[in-house]
Amino acid sequence: MSVGTWRARSGARRAVVVATAAALLAGCADFSGSEAAPFTGPPTGQVTTTKPTGPARPSAAPKAPGPCIDQDANVLATCLTEPTDLIPTDEFEHAYVAERGGAIMYTTSDLPNREVVRLGVDASGDGGLTAIALSPSYNQDRLFYAYVSTPTDNRVVRVTPGDDPKVILSGIPKGPTGNAGSLLFSGRDLLVATGNAGDANAARDPGSLAGKVLLLPSPGTVSPVRPKVLATDGGVRQSLCGAPGGPLFIADQGLTQDRLRVLTPNSPASVVWSWPDRPGLAGCAVVPGGVFVSESRAGKVEMVKLPEGSTSADGEPVQVLDRAKYGVFGRLAIGPKDAPQGVTTNKPQPQAPTDDRVVLIPMPNGESTTTDD
Repeated sequence: MSVGTWRARSGARRAVVVATAAALLAGCADFSGSEAAPFTGPPTGQVTTTKPTGPARPSAAPKAPGPCIDQDANVLATCLTEPTDLIPTDEFEHAYVAERGGAIMYTTSDLPNREVVRLGVDASGDGGLTAIALSPSYNQDRLFYAYVSTPTDNRVVRVTPGDDPKVILSGIPKGPTGNAGSLLFSGRDLLVATGNAGDANAARDPGSLAGKVLLLPSPGTVSPVRPKVLATDGGVRQSLCGAPGGPLFIADQGLTQDRLRVLTPNSPASVVWSWPDRPGLAGCAVVPGGVFVSESRAGKVEMVKLPEGSTSADGEPVQVLDRAKYGVFGRLAIGPKDAPQGVTTNKPQPQAPTDDRVVLIPMPNGESTTTDD
């Protein structure tokens, strides 16, 4: 498979075309005149980039034996620094991984990771580079979309290696917490989930960009369009996930409870399952029969089972992993063969010498996901 082919397919996987999102485009919910209300937060602050230090694709020379070789077959990449998001490719061994300090890395299981882009970000609090997505036409334009923090706001930018970033959306409120975002393409339209900047009132305010799920139709930088508000009342952290032909889900780290919500056309997001003990939902990934969620405080990965065609949970969530095997997981994604994978967030107390890592996640029947055909 050519590099261009797997990158294009990788972009297609990340550009989830969900039926619910398409319906939302046709008839977006009206959140108390949110589209006409002014947005808070001035478009200030700077984001910079540097040219990559090496090629986007690693060299053919294998790694010498050393601390960044993990013999676990389910470990796909190692020795990452505060990974916050990942984009799998059609090959289990390769992925793009965002690091909170501003680097987008191209990772492999047995070769050195390579820096593709470095963005200048403000990583104070829980900010920094917290989400990435590939352009729907990445094979032609080589564009990455990124959710980043500056000293004064959170924003969405797009950048290609070696070029300066262009601002897509700025003025997302910044706070001491609640600065992480999530990005997901639906066709050519970009969905953006914002944290609440530590302010529950702002998350409920239709005039604020905090704590929202937003839709940016065919995002550009020449004539930016006002985003449509698809959901309000988001928590400190929100993550988006979906599958082709299915609904869009929001894993929400709320102030009083954590929630897995689903976007419903012309209605507020509805709760699929809630966790009053607030285990710290950090990521989600849709698999046949349910949704995987990672829990940063509880140190678990669980599966919320959903009967086919339903968005109502089928009983209690099923535990898939606890922290004993790989530690704590952050963002999740779906790779080849519909296999869930995620990044660990164990530093500064690493679970293994190779932390932090990209790891394949087993299915709830206990059988490990493998890379075998």
